[in-house]
Amino acid sequence: MAKMDDIKKTLEEGVSIAREGVAYAAERAEDLSLAAALRLRIFGLRRRIERHYAELGAAVYFLLDKKADVSADAAVKKHVKNIKNLEAEVNKLFAQMARVSRKKAPGRGTAAQSRKKKAASSRAKKTRKSGR
Repeated sequence: MAKMDDIKKTLEEGVSIAREGVAYAAERAEDLSLAAALRLRIFGLRRRIERHYAELGAAVYFLLDKKADVSADAAVKKHVKNIKNLEAEVNKLFAQMARVSRKKAPGRGTAAQSRKKKAASSRAKKTRKSGR
């Protein structure tokens, strides 16, 4: 009977671990989709910034051709303001994306930490086999 209890306990632990794995996978999938949406939004904002730079360049070119004061022009000020606002929004999105990508599974280290642990354990096994 003791063996049946051990088997039952082992199966319950396995199911518990599987549930945790599924929950982590679902959470990670949600994080990855959020990160992808953020990247797409950043891409769109960068395209808008590029358009403002192009329009700003054209406005400055025509003002310089007319020998007008570039810094006093309303269109130039408007484009500079829009570029600064869009860049601030891009920076906020990057910060949000960094927060999402820093999440990790509870109780798990980074991949580099895992590799270090494996390397250390394999070195320990080799030294034990050789008798050193």
